[in-house]
Amino acid sequence: MNVRQNGAARTRRILVGVNLAAAAVLASQLMVVAPANAVPGLVRVQTTGPANSDWKTTNAECPAGTTVLGGGGRINAASGQVVMDTMLPFVDGSAYSVTGREDDNGFAANWSITTTALCAPAPAGLETETMFSPDNSTDKSVTLPCTPGKKALGAGGELSGGLGQVVLEELRPDADLSSVTVTGAEDANGHTGNWRITAKAICVTPPAGLVRAAGPFGLLDSTSVKTNTATCPSGKRVHGVGGEIEGGAGQVRMTGVLATSSTSVTVTGMEDENGFSGNWGVRAYAVCA
Repeated sequence: MNVRQNGAARTRRILVGVNLAAAAVLASQLMVVAPANAVPGLVRVQTTGPANSDWKTTNAECPAGTTVLGGGGRINAASGQVVMDTMLPFVDGSAYSVTGREDDNGFAANWSITTTALCAPAPAGLETETMFSPDNSTDKSVTLPCTPGKKALGAGGELSGGLGQVVLEELRPDADLSSVTVTGAEDANGHTGNWRITAKAICVTPPAGLVRAAGPFGLLDSTSVKTNTATCPSGKRVHGVGGEIEGGAGQVRMTGVLATSSTSVTVTGMEDENGFSGNWGVRAYAVCA
C-alpha cells in the first residue's frame, strides 16, 4: 500500500499471389473505416437528484446487462459550500454514486447533485480494487494499483468521517493507467475528528488504444472559479473520468468531475465562501479508447 501523509497495431497478412495494387486499395479502405468502441456497448447515463438543503446522495444506474466502468458528478447551485465527499461505483457494479455534504458553515439555499455513469457489458478481466488509508485527522493520499497487466478505466473515492470538512483534491487515473490516486485535505477550519479515504479502481484487460487524456493546465492564479476540459483523441470515446485541484490547500472544492459528452470530461473547481488568496489550478482527465 502506497499511502503518503499531509489500435494496438493490427497485423495484416497478405496471401502470396495478391498483387501490390490490390493490397494498397485494401490498406486505404481500412484507414477510412471508423473505429469501433474499444469496449462495445458503452453508454453514458446521467441523473439529477432533488434540490433541497440536506446532505444527499444521487445514483446513476446502469441499464440491465451492463456494469459501471466509471463515473462522476456535479454539485448544482451550491456556491462552493458543498463538498462531494463520495464518488464511488456500487459494489455490484450496477450504478455510480455521488454524495454531497454542506461544509461546517452550512448553506441555506437549495442545491442538487447530477451523477453520471459510464456503463457497458463487462469487458475482459474486469475487477474492482479497493484500498483504505489510515483513519486519523491528517491530510492524506492513497495510490491504488491495478493487478499487474491490467489498466484502470474508472476511479472512486470516499472521505469517510469527513462530514463536509474534508475536500477531495484528487480523483485521478495515473499517467500509465496502472493505478489511481485519491487525495483528501481538511478545509481551512480543520477537522478534529478522524477520517479515512476509501479508494476504488475499476481495472480491465487493456482494450486497444487505451490512453489518458489531460486537459491543458493553465497558469495558477486566484480566480475564484475555474473549469478545465480533457478531450479524447479523434476516434476515441470516454471510458473513465478523473480530476484534481493543485494548490488549493483545502479551500478549493471540485464541484464538478464528470463526462459532459461521449468524448470529453469537464472538471470545475470553486473557492469556498471565504475565498482563497493563494494560487491554484484545476485539471480534468479522460480515460479514452
